[in-house]
Amino acid sequence: MTSKLLCATAAALLTLCSTTVVFAQTTTPSTTATPAPSATSSASAPSSAMPSKDELKTARQACQQDAAGQNLKGQPRKDSVRSCMQQKYPVLAKRKTCHDQGAAKGLEKKALRDFVKQCIAAS
Repeated sequence: MTSKLLCATAAALLTLCSTTVVFAQTTTPSTTATPAPSATSSASAPSSAMPSKDELKTARQACQQDAAGQNLKGQPRKDSVRSCMQQKYPVLAKRKTCHDQGAAKGLEKKALRDFVKQCIAAS
């Protein structure tokens, strides 16, 4: 009787472990394959739509490496990275301009957000 209970417990444990391995193998490749194409497309061409945070991070790192390659430091480095990002994503420059205009008008929070959205859509 004890051996049957031991065998049943071992079989259940083996089944549970096998199921965990199968699920672990099926979920890992699908999540790894998804982000790679989006990161590749962001580096290849500038976009007129709002970029994702990952695209911005990748582009900013590339601009920072360019500035480091030119041995820039301090404010010239910041200016170089800023202009590089504005060349890659002109919508960011437009967004900043619209935000500054709205802030100069005294808009805050939701009103400022709405103004920036309308300003960007108008261009």
